[in-house]
Amino acid sequence: MILLLALACGSPSSSSDSAEPDLSTCDASGGRQHWVLNSLLFVRVEEDGSSDGFDLDEAATDFGDSAGCGIPDMVSPTGQVGIDNAFARLIPVLETTEFISAETIIDAHIKNGEILLIPEIAGAEDLHQDECVSIALRRGTGEPMTDTSGSMLPAQTFDLDPEFPTVEIPEVSIVDGQVEGGPITLDLALDILDASIRFTLLDGKIRYQVHEDGTISGVVGGGLSTDQLREVSQAANIMDDVFELIDSLVDSAADLAPDATGQCTQVSVTLKFTGVPVYVYEDAFE
Repeated sequence: MILLLALACGSPSSSSDSAEPDLSTCDASGGRQHWVLNSLLFVRVEEDGSSDGFDLDEAATDFGDSAGCGIPDMVSPTGQVGIDNAFARLIPVLETTEFISAETIIDAHIKNGEILLIPEIAGAEDLHQDECVSIALRRGTGEPMTDTSGSMLPAQTFDLDPEFPTVEIPEVSIVDGQVEGGPITLDLALDILDASIRFTLLDGKIRYQVHEDGTISGVVGGGLSTDQLREVSQAANIMDDVFELIDSLVDSAADLAPDATGQCTQVSVTLKFTGVPVYVYEDAFE
């Protein structure tokens, strides 16, 4: 499931695990800070069994529990319990198929400008600590400049794609350079080995850290519909072995959004990213 173009919005609401912001301090005097993603990778299970991500269903599930359809949750590298990232357990199996080329293709499309995902922080007086800011995800247009190693150069300027509405989360806090918000719903356009399809990342969250050198790193996670995963795997140009694996594994991996019968209808997934600071033409906000 290769994320090669994105993204539109689905009426996000605000949420944060940090302290509640003092809304009296909310204003836009801090201006807007933008970055462009220069890497996008699936979050895997680490050797110690941990995995970065989010507690999407607000339950710490053990094997066989009624919550999360009995699919055990993980623990984050920082010790947070209840991490939902069931797709990570499927990756080693999927990588025995043509799926193994997914991240290589993603990287190529970032460098040639077909993926220009632009996180934003607006209204921040201080990118290390601020009680009330808004964050957003936008899609840019333009041909990115890279150095001799192919890495995205910072401080370049992009237009915003007017065809893709903004995913925006208001009234969240920056704590020690980190900001988190949700829920968000992302409508993702995909290009999988010449097959163009779309599916939706549901009830997701995003978190990123602003580093001293101005770069960011973070994660975005949510639920993938089991029905849509099957549709993805049946698209033209997708090998039969990919469909057969997904069809046989998807229901047993599903850990979110149980239906009336108790069967979960979504598989949790997390992606990690890095980004460099860039500019956006101001007339995009007029």
